[in-house]
Amino acid sequence: MKYDEINFGKATGEQEGAHIPELLRMGFIDKGNVLKKLRDEDRFLVLGYKGSGKSTIAEKIRLESFPEDQTSKYIAKIQHLGDFPFKSFAKIFSGQAEPEAKYPSTWSYLINLLIIGSLVKDAAFYYSENNGFREKVERLQQLGLLPTEDLKQLVVKSSKSSFKVQLPKVIEYMREDKTEIKDNDLLFLHIIESLNDMIKGFIATKKHLIVLDGLDDVLTTRELQYTSLSALVYEVNKINYAFARDRTNVKIIVLCRSELYERLPGPNKNKIKQDSAIVLDWYHDPRDPENSMLVRLANLRAGIAVKGEIDIFSTYFPNTFNEKVIAHFLLDNTRHTPRDFLQLLANLQPFYQGNKFSRSNILSGLRHYSLEYFMPEIKDEMVGYVEFEKFEQFVSLLNIAKLREFKLDLLDRISKENSILDLTTIVEILEALYDCSAIGCKWQNDRYEFKFRNRNSSFNKEVTIVLHHGLWKSLNLV
Repeated sequence: MKYDEINFGKATGEQEGAHIPELLRMGFIDKGNVLKKLRDEDRFLVLGYKGSGKSTIAEKIRLESFPEDQTSKYIAKIQHLGDFPFKSFAKIFSGQAEPEAKYPSTWSYLINLLIIGSLVKDAAFYYSENNGFREKVERLQQLGLLPTEDLKQLVVKSSKSSFKVQLPKVIEYMREDKTEIKDNDLLFLHIIESLNDMIKGFIATKKHLIVLDGLDDVLTTRELQYTSLSALVYEVNKINYAFARDRTNVKIIVLCRSELYERLPGPNKNKIKQDSAIVLDWYHDPRDPENSMLVRLANLRAGIAVKGEIDIFSTYFPNTFNEKVIAHFLLDNTRHTPRDFLQLLANLQPFYQGNKFSRSNILSGLRHYSLEYFMPEIKDEMVGYVEFEKFEQFVSLLNIAKLREFKLDLLDRISKENSILDLTTIVEILEALYDCSAIGCKWQNDRYEFKFRNRNSSFNKEVTIVLHHGLWKSLNLV
């Protein structure tokens, strides 16, 4: 088989799951036994940098969960929050309480409805033991609260004052206690409690998994989003604990970018992370590429195409490049994430001319990867952290400087000479770039540090700043 006939996959897990599911079924590495920890154990929070495989995990869970399959133990529903209406969300639970008090209750309301929407798909929905549950579902459907396939519409509907008028009717349908409650905030809390009671009373045949993905797709610098997402993590932690304690066959899974999680407000983030998070870290010393999980992943996916085992690096590439083992050299052009590495291998394919890659073929492929994937990917990651126009100005500054390594004072001087950006803005952009591993730091003893190598490191403006190899060709630095 030719190298350019190998399918290394899509840039997103959602696209792979929809169009080439066999890659997820057969070309997935369950690093650290993640699937079992999420489905059956106490971990619910998946943290990782963009491209580290969070959505791929979600799609893998979905593909192995079928309501109609008697051999499957799970029913999974992925809810994407990419176009989530945060402004409407903030209006659902009206009242004078602080957001830190209102937002968790609002998430509980929405999550409970998502769960009930999933339970409806369970074969046990029609069991006589669940007659009461089924009657309440019909009432919720009449009120327009079910089905919950479109969370955005549910949020918008629940935020309108016309919905608030229906709250007493919801309680009337949901509770045996017909005591009149006039306060809307109290009514809302009673609705949440009633929905929760419905879930706990349901006799399920499978475990129901609700996966919340896309939290960072529309991230802006608005404080509302950070506060509401922090409340989401807090409330999911609380809900999952209650379900585990009461042996309720439901679990909520949250996927979140590592750098976003670190920016969320709240005093208990580290406790939740230590007890309930899985951190996706694919970094492996590139000087030992034979044991790299990314190399294994690439060969696994290539093996699907050739219908057998293969080492693509010895088959299609020269043994070394620039005095490095070829896999080592290629890894150096990535941030050691599955997306970066697989997209690099895919971007090389148009330049394959048969047999083994030549040096010029590899350089052409790296240029294509840098221009068409790596730089656009970095720009996408800056959304929500850096204003678009300022980042474009920063890129023009790098183009003027023409340096792979530089000190901050030199960059500041060039910026002042060309009237581009002030020093404060430059530092803010550099900090954001460091967090997504687009730049690193270099000490005088030639010690390099990137975020993907050390997640606990932070940007140091006093040392030499280093551009990631993946950016060089897009900035004409090679």
